[in-house]
Amino acid sequence: MQMFLNEQQVKDLIKEAERFGEVIVVRCIRKTKASKSGGPDAGDLYDLHCGTKPAYTPVSGRDRRAEDSRHGILTVWATNRQKRTDRTWGDWRRVNIRQVQKVIYKGTEYEVVTS
Repeated sequence: MQMFLNEQQVKDLIKEAERFGEVIVVRCIRKTKASKSGGPDAGDLYDLHCGTKPAYTPVSGRDRRAEDSRHGILTVWATNRQKRTDRTWGDWRRVNIRQVQKVIYKGTEYEVVTS
C-alpha cells in the first residue's frame, strides 16, 4: 500500500521526529552539485537522516525562520553529514520541502505529493 504526504505533513513529521528524539529519513533532489568529488550532482536524489536539533546560537541578526517559512525551507540537523570545519558527524542542512520525494519514518515509507 502506497502512502502519500503533502508538504505540510512532511514538515509536521520532521518536527515530530525532532521533538521525540527519533530519526527521520528525508529523500530530496539536490539543488546544486556536491562539494566533494564523486558526490551527487544537481538533480540527483540524496538522503538526509534528520534528528533532534542541538542548541543553536544565531551568528547574525538575520531572521532565518521567517525567511525559511516564506520560501518553504526547513532547517534540519542531519546526522549523516559531516561538519566542514572539524569533520564530526551532524551538521545543519536546509531542506526545500518542495524537493522532498520520500520520507521514511518509524519503518513506514511515504511518497510526497507537492503542489
